[in-house]
This record gives sequence, C-alpha cells and structure tokens, in this order.
Amino acid sequence: MNGVVNFVRFITYSVAAVAVRKGWNWLTADVDPITGTKEFDKDFYVTKEKYNRLKKKKGEYDEANRKSRWYVN
Repeated sequence: MNGVVNFVRFITYSVAAVAVRKGWNWLTADVDPITGTKEFDKDFYVTKEKYNRLKKKKGEYDEANRKSRWYVN
C-alpha cells in the first residue's frame, strides 16, 4: 500500500512540475527584449521592414482605388 501511495505522489509531483514549468515558460516567453541589445535591434529591424512593406502596399492599394473611382464617377 505504501508503494502505491509513493507512486501516486511521484506522478502528482511530476505532473505539477511540468505544469509549473510550462506555465512559467508561457509567462516569460512574450517579454520584449531589452532596448539596446542585439536581439532588440533585430526585432526592431524586422518590425520596421514589415511596417514599411505594409505601408507601401496600402499606398499602392489606395492609389489604385482612387484611380478606379475617378474613372467610374
């Protein structure tokens, strides 16, 4: 009987440890990098390029939309 209790306790602690570790990783994974580090510069560059690409794409769409409305009206 004592062996069964120890086994259940071992399984319980193991599951709890995995849950705590995954929860902690989930909480700390979304933290922004510190300003001035290489990681921050890399993320900033990628985000800035994405912003510029989307801004250019929106400008092209707006221009095409403006021209198409001009011809229709």
